[in-house]
Amino acid sequence: MTTQRTSWALAREAAGLCLTAVGALGVLVALGALHWAAGLSAAMAGLLTVGILTHPKPDAPRWAHVVRGATCITGYGGLTGCAFALITPLGWIGVSLGVLLTGLWLATRDDEHEGTA
Repeated sequence: MTTQRTSWALAREAAGLCLTAVGALGVLVALGALHWAAGLSAAMAGLLTVGILTHPKPDAPRWAHVVRGATCITGYGGLTGCAFALITPLGWIGVSLGVLLTGLWLATRDDEHEGTA
């Protein structure tokens, strides 16, 4: 038996989502007023967090996995770009960590679909 949500519950959820979006925008604008890199870094960290925490089901359409990967790459790239703009060695640390994590991902990948005879 399925239960439908009441109109009050839907209205409360919609209001909560709107308040969350306005609050996040306010934080980004305030950080951007302090320094452009602070606002941009917070936005990119949010994108990276969403990309990491979003796990499409294995049987989800391919585009869902592509969107997740693009979100992670955009967030990490933006953070690395901000690091380069502020302190160049910090940017190189970001690039090196990205290369390191990619190497670990490739080295520990266990594909069951690759059959051996």
